[in-house]
Amino acid sequence: MAERLNGSLPDNIDDINVAVFDIDGTLAAENSHVSDRTIEALRQLSDAGVHVVLASGRIAPAMRKLFARMERDGFIIGCNGAITVHTDHDHVIGSHPLEDDMYGTVIDFGRAENLETVVFGVEDLFTEDDGSARQLLQGPNEGLVPVLTDLDSLDPENRLKVMYYVDPEREPGIVDRLRERFPSTVKTLPEFYELTHEDVDKWTGLQPILDELGASPDTTLGVGDSENDLSWLPNVGISIAMGNAYSSVKDACDYEIGTNDDDAVADLALRWATHRN
Repeated sequence: MAERLNGSLPDNIDDINVAVFDIDGTLAAENSHVSDRTIEALRQLSDAGVHVVLASGRIAPAMRKLFARMERDGFIIGCNGAITVHTDHDHVIGSHPLEDDMYGTVIDFGRAENLETVVFGVEDLFTEDDGSARQLLQGPNEGLVPVLTDLDSLDPENRLKVMYYVDPEREPGIVDRLRERFPSTVKTLPEFYELTHEDVDKWTGLQPILDELGASPDTTLGVGDSENDLSWLPNVGISIAMGNAYSSVKDACDYEIGTNDDDAVADLALRWATHRN
């Protein structure tokens, strides 16, 4: 069970030089917005010498906007690990699109189950349905609107992640069939379930960053809240769950802090930056 950090820092915080933060449910409040206070805290943490990494199911351009608000550079793990980017030179240092057979199977499943399906690409979101998913995903992706197109026509490099919108009234049966067909499915947002390449997750996306920095998992801190954070949080030196995290995430982490709506990450980052300075 995670130990509660009440205004303190982990004992081994001085060993850490890389900080990985999930966004939705962690940095962002329930309205999907990352507060100015949190942005300032991350800026101060970067200025204190910590390498800031944002890891999310969001599309990479939406995550670049957060670094632009920070006026600092860092690393992006986007599309739940399917793409890794260094914002300093906007260079893709890792990419793992869905292979043709897997992509076709995933798209066919969505059509057979009459699900709104959104595909995350390198620079854009794509969908065939002008419905709820197209509207709801604009918030978590900094206002980017999914492009209406034929999903069969996408270039292979733009098949990074597939996300299904599942109407709550249909959820029990649909989700059971979805998880049975694709066991690697993760729930990342209310009413949304997603799939990447079966060998890809945020842990995969973190590897090229650690390699480029010459860092190790032991000198890395991570904060998250959702199912797609279980692939990597147990593997880093300090793992922290949000107060609003799934119970499985709290069970897997060393520590717990407050909730996303209370800007708990901002409190942690500011304490840490002050301590380093």
